[in-house]
Amino acid sequence: MFETFAIAFVLAVLLIRLLMPVAIHAGLVDVPTVRKRHSGQIPMVGGLAVYATLLALCLIFPFWRERNGVWLIALGVPLLLVGLADDRWNLSPAKRFLVEACCAIFAVLYCGIRIHDIGSLIPGIGGSMLLLSIPMSVVGIVGGINAINMTDGVDGLAGGLAMLTFSALALLALPANPAVALQLISFVAVMLGFLVFNSRFFGRRHAAIFMGDGGVTFIGFAIVWYLISLSQGPDAVIRPVSALWLFAVPLLDTMTIMSRRIAHGQSPFAADREHLHHTLMLAGFGDKRTVLIILLSHLVFILFGVTAIALQVPDWISFWLFVTVFAAYHYSMSHAWRLMKRLKSFREWAGFEDRRSEDREASGRRTGLTTMASGLEPAGRDRRKKTDRRNNHDD
Repeated sequence: MFETFAIAFVLAVLLIRLLMPVAIHAGLVDVPTVRKRHSGQIPMVGGLAVYATLLALCLIFPFWRERNGVWLIALGVPLLLVGLADDRWNLSPAKRFLVEACCAIFAVLYCGIRIHDIGSLIPGIGGSMLLLSIPMSVVGIVGGINAINMTDGVDGLAGGLAMLTFSALALLALPANPAVALQLISFVAVMLGFLVFNSRFFGRRHAAIFMGDGGVTFIGFAIVWYLISLSQGPDAVIRPVSALWLFAVPLLDTMTIMSRRIAHGQSPFAADREHLHHTLMLAGFGDKRTVLIILLSHLVFILFGVTAIALQVPDWISFWLFVTVFAAYHYSMSHAWRLMKRLKSFREWAGFEDRRSEDREASGRRTGLTTMASGLEPAGRDRRKKTDRRNNHDD
């Protein structure tokens, strides 16, 4: 197990170092714009390095042949390619969704990554999906892909959330299915290698590399793949409802944002700056603290999900608790103006206010607070920008 982790980590780091200059030469970089305030040209080949590492591991280690692990890596090819093309030439959302849907349909029909049972969400009543199994599985996979995509707005956030979920699934799968646990440990190691270059928790002032749409899309696909496969059938190691808690933050934020956009008559895939990470940054927490707060919140949700599994909490209790959390989160984000004011007051009371960054953040906060209060986007031209997976990597 340690050998697998070490090889995956070292290989990911080496590939990232090799691909960074190649990306700059090929023009596969993210440049600063109105909504992207990082400095310089940042290579967007983190996802390519992540996938290349996992492909190499798939060729080396036999445990990838278990539970359709080889097919997971194979289906990553079209997802990675469409993401790289989108990074380079800005594809339309319809083309991306078409590729995602095709991969999801193949996974459901051929690989058996299907939601057959959602558990007893009402006491005494079973949760068999019957004829809804296939469409709900496809919707779940595509939705999960875009949920992790929408969190990719701050250095280290999407990668950190993914690593925590992979880690929890690896621990849960280890006793019953060591081969799948090793697959998940490979993902954990590769994500950690990526975070060395992308996160600010390793002594960096800003990210040296971005995941890119290809990497985020594949990682989201892999997360949902394991959440479904490990929660269904006689060999399930988690309950279907537990998947909600293990993927809580991306789900809560995405469902809230999309429902608010629909309520305002906007496209659910329109770009804006109303995500949780935007709210925390506009409240003055800064990038690093924002990521830390969200990752700790995600860890708390994961621990609750794992505890519920260990204590065999009934599905309906776990589900309705999650619904309650979603309602509270939705209400808080729908009153983001008040939330940010209270968060800012708390920071000042606790002595967290960073006076050195006050002038730099003042303009952004004024614009963002007005936006949050009105529920509209900052400017008309932002509506023409790319969707949430393009959210800024603020430095």
